[in-house]
Amino acid sequence: MFGAGDWRTNPIHGEDLAAVCVDAMELSDREITVGGPETFTHNEIAATAFEVVGNAPRIIHIPDWIRVATLKLVRTFTGSKVYGPIEFFLTVMAMDMIAPEYGNHTLKEYFTYLKNTET
Repeated sequence: MFGAGDWRTNPIHGEDLAAVCVDAMELSDREITVGGPETFTHNEIAATAFEVVGNAPRIIHIPDWIRVATLKLVRTFTGSKVYGPIEFFLTVMAMDMIAPEYGNHTLKEYFTYLKNTET
């Protein structure tokens, strides 16, 4: 995890997001801000994943300067089709991404679902 893991987000389940999208078709709003029903730090998301699989949390924090250097290197040595998605991912890992809370599906329930559907 880059930095201290203190950035916050409220991830939304696809089913909850789909309901927002369907409802939005009848609105005149050009943009709708929505997030999931719970807000977590990145550390809390990782701890929840470890909890679901029954392991003690082992979170490694990578200094943020490595993220910044990686962004510069990827942008310099690759094309936009490669660096675009990488830049997006590495950028949102270093900022709060919080929206109004919506929905019923929790992250812990989703992680549990994933664990139970492993083959």
